Amino acid sequence: MKIRILRCKTFCVLSFLVLSGCATIPGIINLKQDESFSHDEIVGGMMGVGGVVSIVNDLDESESSKYADILRDSFLSVRKEFVILPVEEVVQWIGNDHYQTILHDYKYTGELNLDFLKKLEPFQTPFRYLLLVRIIENEVFETKEKYPRPEIPPQWDLKGNPIVKEIAVELITTRRIRVSLDIYDLKKGIFVWSGIINESKSKKRTAYFEEKDEDIGRMFALIPVRAFLEVTLQPSAPRTDELLHKIFNAFAQYIP
Repeated sequence: MKIRILRCKTFCVLSFLVLSGCATIPGIINLKQDESFSHDEIVGGMMGVGGVVSIVNDLDESESSKYADILRDSFLSVRKEFVILPVEEVVQWIGNDHYQTILHDYKYTGELNLDFLKKLEPFQTPFRYLLLVRIIENEVFETKEKYPRPEIPPQWDLKGNPIVKEIAVELITTRRIRVSLDIYDLKKGIFVWSGIINESKSKKRTAYFEEKDEDIGRMFALIPVRAFLEVTLQPSAPRTDELLHKIFNAFAQYIP
């Protein structure tokens, strides 16, 4: 088995015509591809969604099923020539015991035991390629930025120092996700493709205006109000499934 490791810069150049420019989709890193994994082989062999796992937190059954459906729908929306079986049919073909072993090994090691894959050969699954997704990072960050209100003309004191009467406070909530996709060829019992994509999305809200006043008593009186507003008006984090949909769409475009 020969695995090609494609540098992101080189891959983006080669994919310019196909992907309409690398800037339109998230970049991919650590891309590896076996020479046997070609477009014709994929179309002829069919794919099956093996599932989505997370090392950040345990996914319940509904979350795992939802993300697996998003993976399949995202791929089919981009690559209409592919035939991809849903995760429910994959489980039926390989059996729940073998399926749980696959998810456990993939979650905790990031790969499948190739000797174990050979045990699946007698099942003669109708799909050749097994798609597995691993959420490596899923973090939410809350930050804030302060800046003078642009609609208020600048003012200066007698010494020429700027006076800021009001400051706009922008609250920002960002979700950052790091996801790997790995594909195994069940016919040959080998690993054939993998890559990692990072993506983030932010929500912003100008929550309140902080008044600067020389009256110390009034300034301290405003502090509890500002703290309360920061907590209550902080925007909610972008949903995980939104980012996964974008990432899965990108993966589909990088597939041969």
